[in-house]
Parts: sequence; structure tokens; C-alpha cells
Amino acid sequence: MTLIDHAHAPRTVLPGVDLERVTFEQAKGWRCAMCNSTLTADRLLGTFTAAAGLLTEPTELWACARPCR
Repeated sequence: MTLIDHAHAPRTVLPGVDLERVTFEQAKGWRCAMCNSTLTADRLLGTFTAAAGLLTEPTELWACARPCR
């Protein structure tokens, strides 16, 4: 794995978020992965996977454009 591949590899930890409890709306980018607010302006948190739940496949998660936490 190259340095570039590693930078885009799915992560399994997002501080403050239980990846196994992410909702469908959060996984689809409709709601903030951090605070669950409806997203009108957003920022990419990265790509994540979890052992169980909706994120067993690599999934991009989004959060409020202004840091919510």
C-alpha cells in the first residue's frame, strides 16, 4: 500500500461517533454523522467502515460545515 492509498483507505474510528450505530440518513449524507442535524452545508469527514451496522462497506461520512462538536 502506498502513502496515497493509505490516505484514502477506509478508517474504522471516528472520535465521538459509534460507527456501528450510524443511521441510514447519516450514511447517505443527509444528516450530520456527528450531531444528526439535517445537512445544508457540509464537510467530508472521510471514508469509514465498521464491523457491524450500515457501514460494513466503505462509506463516506459528512458533517456540518461549521464544526458541530
